[in-house]
Amino acid sequence: MAKEKQKSQEIPKKGRRSYAGGALLIVITAFIVIIFTGGIGYGVQSVMGAGEAKIDEGVMVDGVREFRILTPQWNFDPVILKVNPGDIVRFIVTSPDIMHGFAINELGVNLALKANEAMTTEIVIPKDIPEGTYTSYCSIFCGIGHPYMKGSIIVGERGFEIGGIIPYVTTGIMLGMFATSIIVIGRRRT
Repeated sequence: MAKEKQKSQEIPKKGRRSYAGGALLIVITAFIVIIFTGGIGYGVQSVMGAGEAKIDEGVMVDGVREFRILTPQWNFDPVILKVNPGDIVRFIVTSPDIMHGFAINELGVNLALKANEAMTTEIVIPKDIPEGTYTSYCSIFCGIGHPYMKGSIIVGERGFEIGGIIPYVTTGIMLGMFATSIIVIGRRRT
């Protein structure tokens, strides 16, 4: 009877194979999450102008800082412009494909661009404008990539920009969420 009692009290052991499969699933999921969130973060970083794009300071023509900008779907070339408070600036903007817009709210610029026609506008950068980075964007719907058609204009000196740390923050948040879910699932199994 003692042997029968002992057999009934034995707990069947789970095979290590199920733990290995679960661990592999966790590793694959973590890899996908890191790649996905890192991709989003780096995409946002480039949209915000904090990527590896070259800063264009334009060309001085008769005392006017001149920028020649192309707007092919769905970007600006150049992406980052640099001016100084008090500069007289001329934008010569051309769309090589379809109708686009070129707008910078803080400077009162909003051009409607027809395909293959150059539009020119001249403005004076206010001397009292706060130094920093402002967004230029397409103001006319131009297709699926329209929300991402953005650039930057730096007035004065470039200050701290959140775009440089976004990929690291988003990846860290996703890793924290993933680790928290693993801990919660692990506690439920025990």
